[in-house]
Formats: sequence, C-alpha cells, structure tokens
Amino acid sequence: MSLHNTAYATYLPAVNDGYALTVGKDLPPNRRFPSGLFLKDLVFWEQNSLWHYPYLLHSAGLYAVGSAPMNAVTTRDKTQSVLVADSGGYQIGRGTLNGLYAVKRSAMSASSAIAAWQSESLARRWLLNWLESNGDYAMTIDMPLWATSEKGVNSPFHNCSTQQLIQMTVSNLNLIDAFTAPSTKWLNVIQGGSTTASIVEWWDAVKWFRRGGWALAGSAGTLGGLHHLLMTVLLMRDEGAFTEGQDWLHVLGVSTPLWSILLTAIQRNLRRINPCLVISFDSSSPFLQGSRFEDLCHSPKYSSDKKTWTIASSPAPQGPSYDDPSSTAPFPNQQSPIGKLLQLNHLNVRSGMWEKRNFDSISNAILVNHNVWTYLDAFKRANDIVSSGRTDCIPSQFVECLELIDELFLSNDWLTLLEKKVTFLNSIAPMGI
Repeated sequence: MSLHNTAYATYLPAVNDGYALTVGKDLPPNRRFPSGLFLKDLVFWEQNSLWHYPYLLHSAGLYAVGSAPMNAVTTRDKTQSVLVADSGGYQIGRGTLNGLYAVKRSAMSASSAIAAWQSESLARRWLLNWLESNGDYAMTIDMPLWATSEKGVNSPFHNCSTQQLIQMTVSNLNLIDAFTAPSTKWLNVIQGGSTTASIVEWWDAVKWFRRGGWALAGSAGTLGGLHHLLMTVLLMRDEGAFTEGQDWLHVLGVSTPLWSILLTAIQRNLRRINPCLVISFDSSSPFLQGSRFEDLCHSPKYSSDKKTWTIASSPAPQGPSYDDPSSTAPFPNQQSPIGKLLQLNHLNVRSGMWEKRNFDSISNAILVNHNVWTYLDAFKRANDIVSSGRTDCIPSQFVECLELIDELFLSNDWLTLLEKKVTFLNSIAPMGI
C-alpha cells in the first residue's frame, strides 16, 4: 500500500539525529531483531524490505556549527528521497544552537543581540553550506518573532522589536541571495506575531526573495490558527506568490489528521494557479513518542465524533518478563509493517538488577519506525475519507470548514468573508501562539 497520494498534502517526518545515527549503523552481534531484517530496513526514505516513503525534514539545528555529521540522512541516496532542510531558526532564536559563541541563551539588550548575530559569520557560512549540501529544499534563516513574546523571555532576542527582527532576517536573505548557487531551492520563511499586522509587515519586507517556495511559521502558520493561516495564504496568492517556479509551501510544526485535510484543501485550491504546487507539513511527534517517551502510536478509528480524529499512544510493553529470548509474545499493534514482524523480546533486550530500563536505542528506533508509519497511514486515510465523501466518518463541522475554504478561494472579497467566519474558524483550529 502506498502511503502517499500526490493529491494530498505531504507529511514530512522530522527525522532527528538519534534516529538517523542509529539506523545508519550495523546491527550489533547477537542483538535480537526480526528475522531477515537489518537496521538499514528502518531507513524508510530509501528502498528497504519494510516500507518506503521518500519525503523527510531534517534540521541543521541538531548539529554543532562547523561539524560534518555522518548518518543515514546526511549520506542518503538523493535519487530516492526529497529532503527539506530546516535552518535551525528555533535553536538560533533560543540561543541554543551549539557552536554559537556570541549569541547565548539569555535576554540581551536589542543592540547587543543584533551585534552578536552580526558577529556570527562562521555560523551563517556553515548553515548555508549545510543547507545547500543536504537539502533538496532549504529554509531561509529567519529571526523568529516569538522571541519577543512571553514564550521567548529567555531568548537573546527578547528585547528586539519586530522591525529589528525583520531587518536581521532581510540581511540573512541578502546573504543567501548573494552567496548561494542560483540552482538551490529556498523556502522563504514567513513569520508572524500576535497580530495580523505583524504578518503583513513581515511579508512586505521579505516577499522579494523568490527562490523556490515558502514556509509558514509562527502566527503566519498553524500557531496563528486557521484564520491567520488562511489570511496569510490568500494574501500571498493575491500577490503572485504561487506562480510557476514557486512550487513548495511548507507549514512548520504540525501533524494532526485535521490539519492534513485542511492543508490538502488549500493545496487543491492553489493548484488552480500552479498545478505543480506541493504543500507539506512536519513534526517530530512520532520520534519523541518512540524515543523520549517510549510510546507506541495507534491508528485512529475515524467517525463523525471529532474526538476520534487524533492519533493516540500508549506505553510500549516493557519489563524483565519480556526479555526471554524464547518468548513469542507479539507486539501489541500489528498494523505497521514492522509491527507485524515484531515480538516484545525484540524491544526488551536489557535485563538485570542494575538496568534502569529494558529498551536500547534500537528498541526506540523500532518504535519510531512503527509510529511514523502510523502517522502517514492516519493522514492518508483521513484524506481518503474526505475524497470519498464518507460523511459518516467525518465531523459535520469539518465538512463545513472544508466547504468554507473552497468558498474563500473563489470569493472576490475573501477578506470580508474571512472576518465574518473568525469565530467558526477558531472553533476548528484556534490560535496557539
């Protein structure tokens, strides 16, 4: 079964460095593992014995400035996958990008923060090189507006104004424009603060940079709720943002079945302008659930109750009783390709009175592989339901919202209609910033 239909918005699993490092290694001798499989079969972005899905996101912010990491992502076969490379704006905004020497994780005066970023020339050069070398699409280096909010109280840029953050971002764009290959495809990050005015101000300052596509972050993206995201996209559409050559729109940091169908509806409407346009969205959720929390994900059983439109998870069975090599106790969720082959003793490989946990990094990678497949399958099934018109499996308010999206894109006065529907749109996907 294919996990992707090109008519649907594309989910990008945000592969972390731990997973990329683990699945790029050889299986240790005598380490229990499903028969006939190898660690490389967990590299889902390349052909393997389990399942193949060719889209992923990976961030420069995972690595230290100046490093040259070698793992299953950075050494990937580029003919088998499409990688969107994130520039690490989140880590820069927090002041936690490893290797920064002047930008630190603490609030600075605005002038000091600006001077500190200007002095990080080594970091900027390394970022541009990493993004160009690894990504099929690379995100521009934005200075996020959330740094000025309560969320960014510990950011070195907390005392900067919106205008100062925009100006630093424009300087980054000028650097990219001057010193990167013309063939490199860049996704220009559109940010927003707590008001629609901040989105418009950012857009007006950066819209000249058109090198392949766009990325929506902050309140210009899902943190602004569906109302702000639609306003941003329709404004951009009216100013020619999605003509031929601007073929990719990425929405940062979201991975719910609801957003998968909303973004598919937006993509369908934008393809009237540009049939090649791809809308993508990403999250690290299946990786966090499988590694940090050691949870396994469950496929939704969609119905007209919106509570069913979530991807639930539960702790993976763990304990000394599952460590018996002769045990045939199966993995409790056998919907994924790895789940069908998995026994609990493949996960529980550490025992003894001094062991604090029974899983190792390979156990976590196995869980992550199951979780990523579950997310992809959930998004495809959600879109299949909408495509087939099965109203018994989709909440009525979701159907109404999808119809409203189509109406907005056809309206000659979409702004008036959008403002009339603010309350309804916020009831579907509210602002989270």
